[in-house]
Amino acid sequence: MPGDGSAECWAESTLTMITIVTVVLPVLLSVLVGVTVFSRDIEHGTHVLGLSQSVGRARWYWTRVLVVFVPVVLAMAVLGSALQWTRTAAVGPNFAFVSSSSYFGHSSLTFPLFQSTGLIAGAYTALALVLGSLVGLLLRNTLGAMTVTLIAMAALLVGFQVEARPQYATPVVESQPLGYNRAVTYTPDTEAVWTLSSGYVDAEGRGVDMDYAACSTTGSESGWEQRPDETFAEYESRQDAIYAAQDREFTACQRAQGIDRFETRYHPGSLFRRFQLTEAALTLALSALLLIPSMWAVRRLRP
Repeated sequence: MPGDGSAECWAESTLTMITIVTVVLPVLLSVLVGVTVFSRDIEHGTHVLGLSQSVGRARWYWTRVLVVFVPVVLAMAVLGSALQWTRTAAVGPNFAFVSSSSYFGHSSLTFPLFQSTGLIAGAYTALALVLGSLVGLLLRNTLGAMTVTLIAMAALLVGFQVEARPQYATPVVESQPLGYNRAVTYTPDTEAVWTLSSGYVDAEGRGVDMDYAACSTTGSESGWEQRPDETFAEYESRQDAIYAAQDREFTACQRAQGIDRFETRYHPGSLFRRFQLTEAALTLALSALLLIPSMWAVRRLRP
C-alpha cells in the first residue's frame, strides 16, 4: 500500500532510473540524431539535391539545426526540469522535503544528480548534437562517425565531472585534530557536500598514507570488566580513563608516522546554482566553437 515503505522505495528507485536515463540520453542523441542528420544524406549522396538548389549551404545547414536540434534540446531541458522538480518535492506521505542542494543524503553537485537537471541536460544535448553533426560532416561515414562521437562525448562528460567541475570554486578545507577521524559529508545545517578528497596530511599539508596496522594494538590492554568491589560510577570513571589513554596512544602512533591532522576538501551544496551556470556556459561556449569547423566542413561538401 502507498506510504508503507515499499512504495517509497519504488518511488526512489524510479527516480534514480529516470535520472540515469536522462544522463545517458545526450550521449545517445549525439549518435542517433547528431551524426545521422547529415551523415546519412552525405553517405548516400542525397545531399547533392539540396546543395544543387538555389538554397545556400549555410541555410541548408542551419535549417536542419533549427528544425531538428532545437526541439530536441528543448525537450531534454523540459525533461531535466521536471525531474529536478520531482526531486525537490515531497514524493509520498512519509517522505521528508528534499532540498535543491541534496537528495536523500547525496549532494546535487555529484553524478548523476548534477547532470540530470534541466539546464545541464539541455546544454549537454546541444553540445552532443553539434559534436555529432560535426563528426558526421568530417568523416562522411555514419558508422565511423557514430563510434568517434560516442567516444568523444563520453570523454567530455567525464572531463567535466572529474577535471573541470572541481575547479569552479575554491574548495572548503576542513581540518580535524588527530584521532578516529571521518570525512565531512554534511555542513552544520545538515546540507550534503561534494567531498573531493579526505585523508591525513603532514604539517605542510602533504598527504600521508597512515599505516593502520602499526596502530592496531592501541587500547588492547585488559581491564574493561567491572571489578567486584567497584561501584558502577567508579567503573564508568575508570572506563573513561581507559578511553582517554587509548586515544592518546592512538594519536601518538599517528604522530610517529608524521601525521599532523585530518583534512577534508569539499564543495558545499550552496554552490549548486553557481556550478550549474558555470558548466552550462562552458558547454554552450564549446558548442558554439564547434559550429565554426562545422560551417567549414559544409563549405567543403561537393554537390
